[in-house]
Amino acid sequence: MKNRLVPFLLFLSGTAAAQYLIQPGKSAAMGGASVVFQDVNALFGNQAGLAFLKNISALVVAERRFGMTELQTVAAGVCLPTRSGTFGLGIQSFGFEEFRQQKLGLSYSRLFGKNFAASVQFDYFQVRISEFGSKSVLTFEAGIQAMLGKNLILGTHVFSPAPVEWTENENLPAILRLGLSWQPSEKSMIVFEAEKDVDFPVRLKGGFEYQVAQPLWFRAGFGSNPATFHTGISIQINPKIKTDAAGNYHQILGFTPSATVIYER
Repeated sequence: MKNRLVPFLLFLSGTAAAQYLIQPGKSAAMGGASVVFQDVNALFGNQAGLAFLKNISALVVAERRFGMTELQTVAAGVCLPTRSGTFGLGIQSFGFEEFRQQKLGLSYSRLFGKNFAASVQFDYFQVRISEFGSKSVLTFEAGIQAMLGKNLILGTHVFSPAPVEWTENENLPAILRLGLSWQPSEKSMIVFEAEKDVDFPVRLKGGFEYQVAQPLWFRAGFGSNPATFHTGISIQINPKIKTDAAGNYHQILGFTPSATVIYER
């Protein structure tokens, strides 16, 4: 079974944006949209949003795509705001014993004025395939965010815009995302995002969150190309710790659960 999975994972590693841009629980519940977040979730979405952080923050993420242990991703990260900008460190691992893909990212984000932020992240990737050996590459990603009004945020992010050969005759996917969020009230937010992998059609995704009670948020969203349906909740356990749980459903491949634990000092 695992030997038959290797060719499938090789295909997946060259085509699936989510494998390179992991979705924390907040994003996974809102259709996969993430370029407009301004909390620690931005470490795995659009690092420009980290420039708005005030305190040290950290998170741990786990995702099991389509319920398969062979398609499991775990990730962790920490963000340190300073007077000179915010520094971030993120690590993630995807796969199983015979196929392992790992990523290490170092990011820097900074505010320019009160309403504009920019970021850059340098990434180290390693893929290891049993019987084939391993390979490592370097690439980068960059993003910006702009506050268009009190309740309106525009964000854009690009991943690996320069050609980087990942496996034989295969480059890391160049992925461009553009998104917008609107916060109609203190208890709600609506997000919409377009994602373009250079080798595939545009993917549209979006969602919303609503604070049902003081410690509880409800989220839902959608994605296209392929069609996916998303939902999730977030619970503020105490003033410093929050947990997010999410799930999305692919009509052919099935259900993907994910969970995130967030610490904010």
